[in-house]
Amino acid sequence: MMNIKNKFMKRSFMVMIMTVVAVFFISSCKKILETIPSDFVSPEVYFTKKANFDAALNGVYKVLGTNNLYGDNYQHLVTATTDELVYATGGSIPKIPWYNATSADPQVGSVWTALYDGVDRANVVLAYIDGPSDLTDTDRKHIKGETVFLRAYLYFMLTQWYGDVPLRLTATNSPSDANMPFTPTKEVYDWVIDEMIIAEGLLSDQKATDFQYSERVTQTAVQAILARVCLYAAGEPVNDTRRYEDAAKWARLVVGSGIHKLNPDYREIFKLQTKDQYDLTYRESIWEVGFSVNSNAPEQSAPGQVRVGIPTSSDVVGRSDGRLFVYPRLFRTYESFQYTTATNAIREVSPDQRRDWCVAPFKYSGGGITAPPAMAAVAYNLYYTRYPGKWRRTEENEPRLPTQSPTNYSIIRYADVLLMLAEAETALNSGQPTSEAIELVNQVRRRAYGEFNGKIITGINVVNGGTTDYSQVPTVTISGAGGTGATAVAVLTAGKVSSIQVTDPGENYPDNTTVTISPAPGDNGAGAAATAVLNGNGELSPDQTIDQGAFLKAIQDERLMELNGEFLRKQDLKRWGILVSTVKQMRTDITSGSSDIKPSDGLQLVPPAVVPYAPSNVTKTHYTRSADNIEDKNIFLPIPIAELLYNNQAKQNPGY
Repeated sequence: MMNIKNKFMKRSFMVMIMTVVAVFFISSCKKILETIPSDFVSPEVYFTKKANFDAALNGVYKVLGTNNLYGDNYQHLVTATTDELVYATGGSIPKIPWYNATSADPQVGSVWTALYDGVDRANVVLAYIDGPSDLTDTDRKHIKGETVFLRAYLYFMLTQWYGDVPLRLTATNSPSDANMPFTPTKEVYDWVIDEMIIAEGLLSDQKATDFQYSERVTQTAVQAILARVCLYAAGEPVNDTRRYEDAAKWARLVVGSGIHKLNPDYREIFKLQTKDQYDLTYRESIWEVGFSVNSNAPEQSAPGQVRVGIPTSSDVVGRSDGRLFVYPRLFRTYESFQYTTATNAIREVSPDQRRDWCVAPFKYSGGGITAPPAMAAVAYNLYYTRYPGKWRRTEENEPRLPTQSPTNYSIIRYADVLLMLAEAETALNSGQPTSEAIELVNQVRRRAYGEFNGKIITGINVVNGGTTDYSQVPTVTISGAGGTGATAVAVLTAGKVSSIQVTDPGENYPDNTTVTISPAPGDNGAGAAATAVLNGNGELSPDQTIDQGAFLKAIQDERLMELNGEFLRKQDLKRWGILVSTVKQMRTDITSGSSDIKPSDGLQLVPPAVVPYAPSNVTKTHYTRSADNIEDKNIFLPIPIAELLYNNQAKQNPGY
C-alpha cells in the first residue's frame, strides 16, 4: 500500500501545467493567436499515470485541512457558540458564532468556497478515473472509492451548514456552469447516502489495518460516517426517521469489524494527535485530518490549534490565542465531589477523567516568547472563563512554532460510533432504552471512570478503630500499583481511629488498593484497619435509564462530555431540535442561573456569572451575545453573496 505520510499526502494537486505569458500589442497578433501552445498538458494525457491520480486525489483530501475548514476557521468560528464552547473574542463585526452573520461574512463565503473547491477537484478525478491509464483494477477501485466518498462528505457538510445547495457533479468548465438550481436538503442527504454506499463497496478491501496512520479513508471510516449521516438525516430539520435503521446498521458494522476499540486512556488519544502520532493498537480515531510542521515534508500547517487552547505568548509551552471559553454547563455536567486538603483548603475533583483533560484546570500567567509561563490553578468554584484543554500544545514535539501546530483532528472516533448506535437503537425501540443501548453508553463511561487505568480515592472506611491506646494521630498510607498522590488524615476519638479524611484523592489507583494505618513512633496504638473506597465504574444510574426522556438526556450529556471540541455539538443540538432554545437559555443562565441543580453540591448546574463563579471583570457579552441574536433561521448559515451574484438560480435561506 502507498504510504500516505511520505507520498500521498505530500504532493500538491495539479491537473494541467501551463505557462502564463503576458502578450503585448504587436502588429502580428494574429500569428500569436494562431500559435498552438507547446507547454499545455491535457487532462487526457495527465490522467494516464497513477502518480498523477494520487496527486489529484491528495488535492481533494487537502481541502479538509485548509484554513477555511479543519485547519482554522471551522473549529473556532463555524462550530461555536453553544453550551459547550463560547467564542471569547470582542469586537462588533457580525460573526457566525454570534448568530448574526450575513451573506457578506468572509467565513460564510470561505467555508462555502472551500467545500465546493473540494467538490470540483473530486469531479475532475471522477471524470477521468475510468479512462485509459496505468492504474491496476485495484488502484482504480480504491481511488474512485475514496473520491466518491470525499465528494459526498463535502456535500454532507454543505447541506448541514447551508441547507439546500446546488448539486454540482461535473467539473466547472465555464462561467455558465455556475447557474444551477438548489437541491432540497433531504434530496442532498439521500444522494450523499447513496454515494457513500457505493464508496463503501469500492473500499471493501481497504481496511484501517492496511495503514500506519488514520488520514486515509477506509471501509470502516465510510461506515462510521454513514452512521453519522443517517442519524443526522433522521433528526431535524430533515426528519427522515427511516434512517435510524440505516444508522444502526452502519454503526454495528464498525463495531462488528473488531478493528476499532476504545483506547483505555482517554487522554492518550489527544496526546498522540498533538504529536502527529497514531494509535495502531486500538485505532479509536477512525478517520482524522492530519497536519505536521516539524518534518521535512509537512502534510500541511494547522494554525487552528494556535487559536484554541490555554492562552499564552510563550513558545516554550506553545502559543495560543485562547479564542474559546468553556461554557459552565460542559464543566459542571461531569460528576464531581469536594474534599478538604490537609491545609483546610476546599478542592473539587471529578472521578470522570475526561473533565480535567477537556477543561484545563489551570491558566498561564507571565512568561515570554522564550520564557515559560507560570501555571496557576483555577479556583474549584470558578466556572466562567475556563479554557479547553483537550489538545495541549505542551504535548507537541519541540520546537513549538508560534503560528503552526502538528495537531491532528479526529473527524470520527469509535466512542462516537458507540453513542450513535445507542441512540439509533433506542429510537428504533420507540424511544425506550434497550439493554444493549445502555451497555453501549456504559462502555464509554467505564473508560472515562478509569476502569482500564485506575481510579481516584473517594473515601476511606474504617473497619477497625484499633485499641484505645492511640495518643497521637497515626499515619495513613494509601498503596496501589500505578496509583499516585492520594493522601489522608486519621481522626481520633477516645484513643481510637474513628474516621479517615481524604485530603487528596490521587489518581490511577487499582481496585485492590490498600490502606495502612501506622502509629506514630513510640505510640502504643495498634490494630486500626481501613479500606479504600474508589470511584464507581460510571455506569448510568436507574434514574438515567428509566424512560425515553431520561435516556435521551443521558446520551445528550454523554456526547457533550465525550466529544466536546470535536466540531459536533452545534449540529447535534440542531438535529435534536434544541439548538435555538439551548443557546437562548444561556442568557438566563448568565443572569440568574439555570433551573437544573447539580446533586453533588446543590448549586444550579449553571450558576449566574457573579463572584465566585465568575471573575469580577467577566465580559458577560461573550456569553449573552449569541443568546440575544439567535433565531430559527440560524439552523443554517446564509447563502454567500458571491453565489447569489453569480448563480442566477440561487436562492437565499429564509430569514436572511
